Amino acid sequence: MIFSSLQYFLFLPLAVFFYWKTRGRTRQLVTVLSSYIFYMSWLPIYGALLLAMTTANWLLGLGIEKAREQSRKKLAFTYLMIGLLIDVGVLCYYKYFNFLFENAIRAVIAASTVIPQIKLSQNFLHLADSPFLSVVLPLGISFFVFEFVHYLADVYRGDKPVRSFLVFASFAAFFPSQIAGPIKRYQDFVAQLANPTPLTRPLFYEGASLIMQGLFKKVALADPIGAIIAPSFATMSSLSAADAWLAAGGFVIQVYCDFSGYTDMGRGSALLMGIRLPINFDLPLLSRDISALWRKWHMSLGSWLRDYVYITLGGSRKGTATQSRNLVITMIVCGLWHGASWHYILWGVLQGVGMTLHRMWCNYLVKAPTVKALSQTFVGESLSYILTMAFVCATFGLFRSPDMPHAMNLWTGMALHFGQPFTMLLPLLKSGILPILAAYFIFWQMTEYLRKHPTFIDRFIKDQVQDGSVKEGLFANPVRLATWTAALILMVASKPLEAVPFVYFQF
Repeated sequence: MIFSSLQYFLFLPLAVFFYWKTRGRTRQLVTVLSSYIFYMSWLPIYGALLLAMTTANWLLGLGIEKAREQSRKKLAFTYLMIGLLIDVGVLCYYKYFNFLFENAIRAVIAASTVIPQIKLSQNFLHLADSPFLSVVLPLGISFFVFEFVHYLADVYRGDKPVRSFLVFASFAAFFPSQIAGPIKRYQDFVAQLANPTPLTRPLFYEGASLIMQGLFKKVALADPIGAIIAPSFATMSSLSAADAWLAAGGFVIQVYCDFSGYTDMGRGSALLMGIRLPINFDLPLLSRDISALWRKWHMSLGSWLRDYVYITLGGSRKGTATQSRNLVITMIVCGLWHGASWHYILWGVLQGVGMTLHRMWCNYLVKAPTVKALSQTFVGESLSYILTMAFVCATFGLFRSPDMPHAMNLWTGMALHFGQPFTMLLPLLKSGILPILAAYFIFWQMTEYLRKHPTFIDRFIKDQVQDGSVKEGLFANPVRLATWTAALILMVASKPLEAVPFVYFQF
């Protein structure tokens, strides 16, 4: 059940209706049941996996607290390690088993070519192709495993565990954030679940607007762009520099619109249930350096990695060299979190190296005030933005590529094949995506301006509402009416034929 599908827009009103028609434990039960229906609509058997992991982490959280209260620190630590082994072990099995097994087979085959004494049978050579060894990745497992890890770690550090199983199951399975985040902190979620914000008209407008915005990003922008650039990442034929850079830049826009669109729809759906999920994106593509981009991109994952990986490794407390090492290791973990493949690992290394070089540059600017002044001019900031986006496009092109050979083909085109034919231009012009992107930018800017600078019409409507002479309806606000109408028209213009899965479903 995809957020951009008809099924979801039939499911969501029913889930919200029964949520507000109940209260207390019944409401918690409705939340759990609706979340499991949503999750099991894909592959029902993995609902049992989610339930088993939820039960194990709930019991271990209670066990950690009891051991702490009895001053049995070793027992509390043992419970924590058991929980981490279960959570990380399940994640590694489903996400990394195939990767580790295939690389082990390749290592043995490589060794056999060097050491003649190693004899390999034909059955062994075909072992990696066995369908029995193909493990299907459960949707959203990276997200809810990280939530379980943070829960156990925070309980071990002294926070109170969740005593109600229904409440904890709601936290683990909450459908607006279950498949692709944002990664929730249980302290915030549980407090809101116990006392959700009433569904007032402003809250409904905010939630519905987020859903509309996310749906537009997904259907009108991300999906058409993804269809245009897909052939460039699938081919091993020579790519021109223009095609390679456009494909990489197109993917950056696609993955941003796709993932932030999912987050918008998830946050909007949660708001209809009186729960405010964390903001996951803060205009990262306007960042002028790689460190700023990562503070604004996938913010819930970034804060998780900072709190539970970077700081745990020592953070920036032990000198520049250790800080650089910790940054690279943290971003390698970020790469591995996205998938079990060498190109994800290399992508993480490059992000860590990029952030390390940026910090070294910042340290240099402190000692070079003239260079710092130049870097803060319009030309300096523009150059910084161009270099940052070039780095992002090149490394995210690696991220999008199915494997290293395809990534090298893309990079070769970027670096060497200038002057070759620009084959992607005609499909790009025929798609109509450029005017849709321009219209989105114009309406986004207009909406942001009018939100920050109320017009005479907005003030007039608000005065009338306050006087009681006019009851504000769904389309009373002209800005809302114009924005929603434009979004609907542009979504229809993009001619979506079917609901395309979100990019981050595979993670």
